[in-house]
Amino acid sequence: MSFEVKESIEAEIACVIVTYNPDRNIFYSMILQLLKSAVSIYIIDNWHSNDSTSYVRELSKRYSDKIKLICLEKNYGIAKALNIGVNQAMEDNHKYALLLDQDSIPQDGLLEEVLDAANMLSKIEPQTVAIGPRLYDPRSNSYVKFASLKWGVWKKVGCGSNGENLIKCEFLNSSGSLIFLRHWEAVGPFREDFFIDHVETDWYMRARYLGLKCYGLCSKRHLIHYMGDSVCRYWLFGWMYMPRRSPERHYTIVRNAIRLSKSKYTPILWGVNAALKIIFTFFYFSTFDRDRRNQRCSIINGIRDGLLSGD
Repeated sequence: MSFEVKESIEAEIACVIVTYNPDRNIFYSMILQLLKSAVSIYIIDNWHSNDSTSYVRELSKRYSDKIKLICLEKNYGIAKALNIGVNQAMEDNHKYALLLDQDSIPQDGLLEEVLDAANMLSKIEPQTVAIGPRLYDPRSNSYVKFASLKWGVWKKVGCGSNGENLIKCEFLNSSGSLIFLRHWEAVGPFREDFFIDHVETDWYMRARYLGLKCYGLCSKRHLIHYMGDSVCRYWLFGWMYMPRRSPERHYTIVRNAIRLSKSKYTPILWGVNAALKIIFTFFYFSTFDRDRRNQRCSIINGIRDGLLSGD
C-alpha cells in the first residue's frame, strides 16, 4: 500500500500513540488511517515483551519510513510514555504533538481540519495550548461533549449548541489533543505518578493556571474513540450513557481526582463536581455492577489513598 506524502502535515504534526496490548483490528484501522494523512507516527509500546503485541512491531517495520517505534521494558503508565513521545517529537522539531489512544480512529480529512484550525489559532490567539476534535463513541452512538466553565458553573457543551466552530473549554480528552509544543516546557510534562487516569486533566489544569487556553473543534468530521472498557446505560430523568471501567481503573480515577482537587491550580468548583461524581460512581458500581464487590473495595481504597496523599 502506498500513501501520498503531504509534506506540510508530516513536518508539523507528530502523532504520539501509547500501546498496551491493543485490539489488532482497531489498531490496524487506526494506523492505516493515519498513514493516509501522512503524519509522523511515534508509537510508545508499554508492553513490548508480550507475544500478542508482536504485530505492533511488524507494522512499524513495514512502514519504518513513517513510524518510529519506542519499546519500553515494562508498563510505566500512559503519562511516562506520552512524555517520552512528546519529547521525541520536540527533538525532531515538530510544531504539534497529536495524542491518540490505541483505539482512536480519525475520519478522512479530520487531521487536516485540526491542523488548519491550529495554525489559525497560532496567529490570532497565541495563548492557545491545545485543540481537539469532537469524539464519537460508536457503542453508545453518542458524541463526547466539551467541558466548559461559565459564570462559576461547570457544564458540558456539545457542538451546535452555540453555532461556533471553536468552543473554548477547560480541558480536553487526552486522545485527540493536539498540543502546541511551544508551550510544553512552560506547562511541564504529564504527571507520571498519576500513571493513567486524570493525567490530561492535571496537565490542562496547570495550563489553565498559567493563562493558557484550549479549544474544542466542531466540524463534520470526528474522531472515533472508545470511552472506557464498555458502556453502561442508566436512567436519570431520561436514559444516559457512561463508560464502564474496571475496579483497578476506578481506583486510580478516584485517587487521582482527590489528589488533583487538593492542588493549588485546580478550581474549587472542579473539586466539588469531582466529589459528586465519586459519590455517584460509588453508588452505581457498588450496587449494580456485575463485579460490585471489587468495585466497592477499589473505590473506597481510592478515596482513602487520595485523602492520605501529601499533595
